[in-house]
This record gives sequence, structure tokens and C-alpha cells, in this order.
Amino acid sequence: MSKRRGRGPLWFCVKFLVFVSVLVVLWWWIVLPPYGWLLGQVTGGILKFAAGVPIEAVRIDVKGVFNTGTDLVFHVGGRERAIHIALLATNVPPYLALVLATAGLAFWKRLRILLYGCAILCACHAVFIVTVMRFQAQLMKASEIPTAVVQFFLTLPFLLWIAFAYWDKIASNAGTAEPGLSENAPASPENTGEEKTS
Repeated sequence: MSKRRGRGPLWFCVKFLVFVSVLVVLWWWIVLPPYGWLLGQVTGGILKFAAGVPIEAVRIDVKGVFNTGTDLVFHVGGRERAIHIALLATNVPPYLALVLATAGLAFWKRLRILLYGCAILCACHAVFIVTVMRFQAQLMKASEIPTAVVQFFLTLPFLLWIAFAYWDKIASNAGTAEPGLSENAPASPENTGEEKTS
């Protein structure tokens, strides 16, 4: 039993690395261009009609190896303002890989976790773009704010994964739920080995 349990974290890491490698490439190569365009339309509309920024047009500038240099370009007052979105939006594939690599999740719970997490990440992308475009002058004077935002975006997929995938276990340990994992709660990466059979 100890051998099989010992392989749990290693097997989780292997699955995560395989998933994240494939998903990041697919995300940059296939998903990023249409996602960036859609993000531009949504944020451009919010900036123009809700934030009072005179957006004239929005375009997606796809470039770089696997589209890693992709920019979202806003035409404002006869000038162009670009936001590099390739790395901004790349926190989605790690979240997908974490959820897919997690053992013990029922199918529908896994699907819900994927949808909830991706929706939150995409909403954060939109909020970030709107904030930067609306308050760019103020943000340039406070260099610590962009640094904090970058750190937040790097850790957000992991925070969402822990909150959604292990909420039952967290609540149980906090004494707000019945002890033990629910039937839909995943086995932790440290305990993904099978039960010992006699």
C-alpha cells in the first residue's frame, strides 16, 4: 500500500505536466485569437458605453511563435493603445490542467468546476483590460499595482482549484461539515493511491 500511495503525488504531477503542456500550446495556437477578439469586443463596449472611453475600433494583432506575441489593440482618439494579452490569458490552461489531473472528481462536478473557474478567470481578464484602459495614467504612477496584479493572476488558477476541488475537505477540516470527504470530493494529490485490498 505504501508504494501505491507514494506514487500518488508523482502521478498527479505527471498528469498535470502532460495536460498543461498540451493545453497551453492549443490555447495559444487555436483558442487565443478568437478569445482575444471576443474579449476586445466585450471590453471595448464596456469602455465606450459605460466608462466613457472614446473607443473607435478594436482589433486583435496575432503574432509571435504559437501566437505568444498577440496584442489587443484599441483605437482611441486617433491613436492606438495595445495590451499584450497572450500571457495575461494564459492562466486558463494551468487551471484546466489542475482540474483534469485531480483524481476522485465525479464527472459533473469536474465539469462544473471547469466552467466556474474558467468563467471567473475570463471575467478577471475583462476587468483587468477595462481597468488598465480606463486608469492607465494613474496606474503608471504606481508601479507596485501592476506587480501585485501579475502576482494575483499567477496564483489565481491554483486558488480557484483549491477552493473548488477541495472545498468539501476544507469545510470538513474547519468543522463546518460532516467529517470525511463527500462522495464527490476528490482524493488529494497525496492520497490518490487505491485502498489496500486483502
